[in-house]
Amino acid sequence: MTDTVPHPASVRELLFGEDVEAAAESLVDAAREHEVAAILERGAQGLTDNAGRTVEREVASVVNGFLSLDLLDLVAAGWAKHGAMVEAARRTRAAPDTEEVVALATHQVTSTHRPCVDLRVDGVRVGTLEIGLTVAFDVEGMLAVVRQAHLMSLRCGTCTTTGTLAMQERVVASRHCNLDLPGAMRFRSGIALLPARDQAPHGDPA
Repeated sequence: MTDTVPHPASVRELLFGEDVEAAAESLVDAAREHEVAAILERGAQGLTDNAGRTVEREVASVVNGFLSLDLLDLVAAGWAKHGAMVEAARRTRAAPDTEEVVALATHQVTSTHRPCVDLRVDGVRVGTLEIGLTVAFDVEGMLAVVRQAHLMSLRCGTCTTTGTLAMQERVVASRHCNLDLPGAMRFRSGIALLPARDQAPHGDPA
């Protein structure tokens, strides 16, 4: 069954739902099952069981914090790299008094992250836990307004999202849902579509 997640929604909510405590416990279990104990056993001889569990909870806390990434921020960052949006940004940079409406049909935005968590005991690194996160957005029917090389507003049709979290290349959580994006969004200061060095002077529209 495909779920619907209201906006705003973080990656954590996408993968584990709105119960923060349940999400934290799921991550502790995942840390325990996906190599943390084995890494500690290989690299930290004599570590007590209680100390090992403390490390597992700290690792889960670090991953939990990373999952606070906002879904709208991720998809907006992907739009900033879309070829049609970049071309519109270049044209409106050259003609600051103009704006363009960019129509995007069905397209996908993928955000991939591969952070690592170093495990240290008494200041000595005993191993590294590799994290893999992929969030894919399939968007249909989007209209975007570009002015002075900035994304100023957009109107979305539908958006389905798939998130996958892995530890040591083994999947910990995966979920597919309908992302309830606002029908129309306005960005007061705009989202830059070109590198800072290429931006035209840009005001703060109402």
